[in-house]
Amino acid sequence: MILSEKITELRKRQGLSQEDFGAEIGVSRQAVSKWEMAQTTPDLSKIMAMSEFFGVSTDFLLKDEYDLTYLNNTSIEKAVVSAEDALVEESSRDTRNISKDNMVELSEVQAYIDVKKKAAKSFVIAVFLFCLSPFPGIIMSLFNEGLAVVGAIVQIIILIIMAILIILTLWKLAPYKNILKEDMELGFGVRGVIEEYKKSFEHTFILGIIIGVVSLLAAVIPMMIVSIFNKENNVTIIISALIMLIIFAFGISCIVYVVTINQGYKRILKMK
Repeated sequence: MILSEKITELRKRQGLSQEDFGAEIGVSRQAVSKWEMAQTTPDLSKIMAMSEFFGVSTDFLLKDEYDLTYLNNTSIEKAVVSAEDALVEESSRDTRNISKDNMVELSEVQAYIDVKKKAAKSFVIAVFLFCLSPFPGIIMSLFNEGLAVVGAIVQIIILIIMAILIILTLWKLAPYKNILKEDMELGFGVRGVIEEYKKSFEHTFILGIIIGVVSLLAAVIPMMIVSIFNKENNVTIIISALIMLIIFAFGISCIVYVVTINQGYKRILKMK
């Protein structure tokens, strides 16, 4: 198929007149007419302009062995390639979306740290409630043995409050179990920020452990002193026991508080 025939067929496929087609590539209607009648041949610049306009190769225009059948086959091949490219792009987009879904950003991490700090405070309150829960009943029974049952009820109520506090705290932490898995990835720059947080917390962590351990060891001192100097005064014994439990609760609370927060940092840093 010669060039003049190809120009004619391609122009008609576009639904253009000779004048409209000439205007598109910058020639007159007469020039187009002479090309299609094979009276003249377009120069190279016009061949390239037609190639771009029709979306075909210059080889197709210039080589007589290529006809419109070749063009149709090429179009099908292009469509297949385009479809494959679209699938690849979609797959890449899905992969990017998965990566994005698998990414934990700094805002999420900071929200988790805030919840973890609040949880540490709640655990401290729970420890004090647990350690001091027997005392209302003990004090009531000291002044009136008939109030021992009331004291036991008060103790149960305190323990129920403690249990509710722990359950609510764990409920607030529960959503982060799915977010902060080890197979999740930290967003850009998040690891460095958390490492700085953890490093700045190390002093508080060590101090909390030391104070906690010392408090646990020192908790028995009030009872030891009372047992040596005052063995018969029940009020003094109860007061010393109360002081002992307060010191014990304080020591446990110090350890629980710093360990809870430090575990939060460690859990974040375990991610990729």
